[in-house]
Amino acid sequence: MTAITVKQMIEALSKMPPEAKLVVTESGYYSYQEFADTMMPELYTAESEDEQYGITKGETVIRIGHSHQSY
Repeated sequence: MTAITVKQMIEALSKMPPEAKLVVTESGYYSYQEFADTMMPELYTAESEDEQYGITKGETVIRIGHSHQSY
């Protein structure tokens, strides 16, 4: 797990477009850790469409974490 301070996240987010959507991505089936990795905001291109969250395939969003699960 990676942890960053609130100050670091606020500074990084203040540089992002205010209309950007934030996401925490995940992959896999089973998780062996309680927390996903937190990372500094980065541009991420959605690989699929998700109507529930209003994200379309190919849309650029801001990713702030990732959880990889395996089985």
